[in-house]
Amino acid sequence: MNETDPFYLSKGNIHAIPIVHYNMEMAKQVCCVFQHLQPDCIAVELPENMEKEMLHAASRLPDISVVVARTEGREPIYYMSEPCDASLEALRSAMDKSIPAYCIDLDVDNYPEIRELIPDPYAIERIGLKQYYENYELGLMTYGQRKFPVDVDREMHMARRLKELSFSYERILFIGGMAHVRSILKAIDHLHFTKVTPVKRDSIELCTLTEESCRRVMAEYGWISKHYEDERTLSNDVAQDRQKLIFSLFKTAGLNYSERTGHPFPGYHLRNLMKFVRNYALIYNQLMPDLYKILAAAKGCVDHQYAYDIWKLATEYPYLKNIDALPELDLTVEEVWRFSKSIQFHLKQPSRKQLSFHTRREDKSKYKFQPPGIFTICSYPPEDSVVENFGDFLKKKGKQLLMEDAARTQPFSNSLEDGIDIRETVRHWHEKKLYVKVQGKPPGGVGSVVVIFDEDAPEEGKPYQEKFPWLTTWMGEHAQESDMALYATAITGNIVGPGISRCEYGGFMMSSPPRRMLNIWSDPDYAPCQTKAEVLLVAAIDYAVQPVVVYVAQKPPRSVIKSFAQRFGKKIVYIPLGQLSPVTLNKIQVFHVLDGHDKRETAGEYIF
Repeated sequence: MNETDPFYLSKGNIHAIPIVHYNMEMAKQVCCVFQHLQPDCIAVELPENMEKEMLHAASRLPDISVVVARTEGREPIYYMSEPCDASLEALRSAMDKSIPAYCIDLDVDNYPEIRELIPDPYAIERIGLKQYYENYELGLMTYGQRKFPVDVDREMHMARRLKELSFSYERILFIGGMAHVRSILKAIDHLHFTKVTPVKRDSIELCTLTEESCRRVMAEYGWISKHYEDERTLSNDVAQDRQKLIFSLFKTAGLNYSERTGHPFPGYHLRNLMKFVRNYALIYNQLMPDLYKILAAAKGCVDHQYAYDIWKLATEYPYLKNIDALPELDLTVEEVWRFSKSIQFHLKQPSRKQLSFHTRREDKSKYKFQPPGIFTICSYPPEDSVVENFGDFLKKKGKQLLMEDAARTQPFSNSLEDGIDIRETVRHWHEKKLYVKVQGKPPGGVGSVVVIFDEDAPEEGKPYQEKFPWLTTWMGEHAQESDMALYATAITGNIVGPGISRCEYGGFMMSSPPRRMLNIWSDPDYAPCQTKAEVLLVAAIDYAVQPVVVYVAQKPPRSVIKSFAQRFGKKIVYIPLGQLSPVTLNKIQVFHVLDGHDKRETAGEYIF
């Protein structure tokens, strides 16, 4: 076998693939070996007395089936038939090529619950099945293998059946669990086999699942199984990568989320999500996260609505057809897999006391936005308060970051200062000294705040399509409001009521005290700036009456802008946009423009 050939173990005319059940990577290995080896017989590690039902289940793929086996007085045992199970993939491949397929395992009852500590099967994508299996065997040699008497009976039964098949076929492909394959191949050399009688089943039935049950109990959730099946059907050469599928899941759910809620889904969400699930998986010694970790990341990095959209998309499985009208079961995770984790979504619900007031959502086509003049447009005061409060929050956060940067630790002398620094004290424990924290001096006040949701700058190699064409500067109406410069979506792009337009910020800058700011978008001083975001930042530096400017964006400003600020005695405090609450950012980014002050009385009936 060459290095590039798919990996399998061989004993005479018997070739075996060591697998871990119910995952996409192992099913892909079976496809590769099947195409390379072209066997004339398939044998799988599934109960022999359920062979008819298993073959029927494989013939129904990609539809989901479940084989239900019952004994008198005992709970039923469920065997799931999914596209991403290696054994069912082998049976299905055999039926596609019209070659014989056999289930050769011994059916036993009261099989002990065994949960092996095995490497994440995704490692096969990077190191291959050969090295993965060698590392698995090395782990067995190092830590030992716990084998029960029933396992010995099963292995001897499968070895006997393989030996019988070897007299009738030239190339047999056997798919068996990693814990048993080597022992089975070794046992084939035995001259005599003790025959063990399988457990007697009162009934063996083939069923399917309801749609809701399918969402809950599939071993490989619907998004993975669907893409595996799509790739298998189109090319018969499965090459899906789990990491790319998870990224695609996040991205597609983000589009659905934006369409459903109207909130933007910026690129930093994807970056935060992928980093979150990577770290979460590593905590549990996994390379790739399971669905629970994906949903937890979605809740933490975006919000509950987005996590719910992820769940709906991830668990959707379009191939559940049941064209042969099998009985439908509504099974729980505990019934099939014996253990589960639950996750809750707290979605926004309409008020129970909203009977007397309804937001108007009539036909928008009849609404007009026609300000008498450019100076008559105005904002919606409740939204102004939200933005001002957000600006105050950023000012406090910016000052706090500066104080933390200036903080230092020193040995205790005559004052505890701002408290004991436990970390430094432990680190210098051999010195027998206490170390205390000394906060930095409070910096000067914050003069301006800049928030950039989207730089709206052209990307190299792509045609530029401006997303935020409206550029304007607004004056504060009273002493509690800041002057604001902004770029946003077109002012007449989304009319939601008579004289009421819904817009989204690409970015904005606030500076106080008010009534000082000129129209920065026509100011020649800012012509050298490369992007709209830089215009806002440079203007924020110019108009700041305090020495600190807080800058919130996906990436920090260029060094030349920092040098410009230092020249005028100003300091830019950069806060990554991804560090702030997505829920708050979604609320802040959307605002409404009114074509006259008279619309403020009725605007609340159209804004939602």
